[in-house]
Amino acid sequence: MGTRGRRAVLRLVGLPLGVVFAHAARLSTRGAGVALVYHRVGDPRGDPRRELVPALGSRLFARQVRHLATHCEIVAAAELLPTLRRRRRGARLPVAITFDDDLASHVDVSAPILVELGATATFFVSGASLAQPFRFWWERLQAAVDDERDLAGLGLRVGRHSRAIHAVGLRIQNLPPHERDDVAAKLGELVGADPDDSGLRAETLERLARGDVEIGFHTRRHDSLPLLDDARLVEAMRAGRNEIEGLVGRQLRTISYPHGAADERVAAAARGAGFEYGFTGVPEPVTVDADPLLLGRVSPSYYSAGELMFDVGWTLLRGAFAR
Repeated sequence: MGTRGRRAVLRLVGLPLGVVFAHAARLSTRGAGVALVYHRVGDPRGDPRRELVPALGSRLFARQVRHLATHCEIVAAAELLPTLRRRRRGARLPVAITFDDDLASHVDVSAPILVELGATATFFVSGASLAQPFRFWWERLQAAVDDERDLAGLGLRVGRHSRAIHAVGLRIQNLPPHERDDVAAKLGELVGADPDDSGLRAETLERLARGDVEIGFHTRRHDSLPLLDDARLVEAMRAGRNEIEGLVGRQLRTISYPHGAADERVAAAARGAGFEYGFTGVPEPVTVDADPLLLGRVSPSYYSAGELMFDVGWTLLRGAFAR
C-alpha cells in the first residue's frame, strides 16, 4: 500500500485501531511511552512535500491533543520516564508532546490550544532570537524557494520535483559548520532582512514559560551534533543555556538534539553537561530500559487524528511487549 493509500485508510480506521492498541499496551507490566515532536502549528496548514517545516493545522492539532488526553496520560518530557517507571499495570501510558525550534506559533497558537484542553507540553528552544529577529538557514532557504529566487549562485539547485527542497536542505544540514554559516549568510542576502516576527524574543519566551509547560534546550546554533568535534560539541551543550535558564527561572533538564541526530558520544556530552533527558528523531517507543539521553520521538501526522492515534497506539504496543 502506498503512502496515500495508508493515509486514506487510517483516516477512516486509524482512530479505533490506535485506541485498541493503546489500551492493549496498558495490560503490559512493562509499559511504554511515546514522545511526539511538533514544530509549527497554524493556519493555513502547510505542505510537507514542499516545505521543510510546514504548519500543522490548528484544528487538527487540537483534535490530536484531545484524543491523546482521552486515551493516554500527557506529561512533560522530563516526566516521561519517571511516570513510566512508577505506573501500575492497567494505567494509562504516558505521552509527551514536544516542540522544537523558536517559533512565534508556540505562543500565539500552540500554547492557547494546550491551555484550553488542559494539556502540557515541552518546548525545546535555542534562544538564537532572544534579542532580535533571526531566521535559521532552513527558514531562509524556504523563503528563497517560495519567492522563486535563483539559487545557482550559491551552488544550490532546487528542481521542480515537489520534494527537491528536502534534498537541498539535507545537503546544507550536513555541511561543516563554517560552510553552512556561509550559505546561511548568502541566503540572508538573497531574501533580505529577517522579518520582525522571526523567532522568540526574550519577553515572549518568558511569557511562554509562565504557562503550564516545560522549557528545554535545543542548542544555540542548531548544528548537527554528531558532525562536531569534541570541543565544539561541549560548547554546543553550554552556549546560550544559562541565558535561557535565567529568563525562565529554572534549570533546563531536557535537550532535544537538532535534526534529531545523536549518538553515544553526543549522549555522553549531554550527560556531562548535566542534562537528565535527551531526545532524538528516531521513531521508537520510550521504555524503562532506554538510555535517558537517547530517547526516541515520533513525528505526528499532518493529515488526520486517526493516523496519529494509530502511530501512537502501535508504538506503545511495540514498546510494551518488546522482548
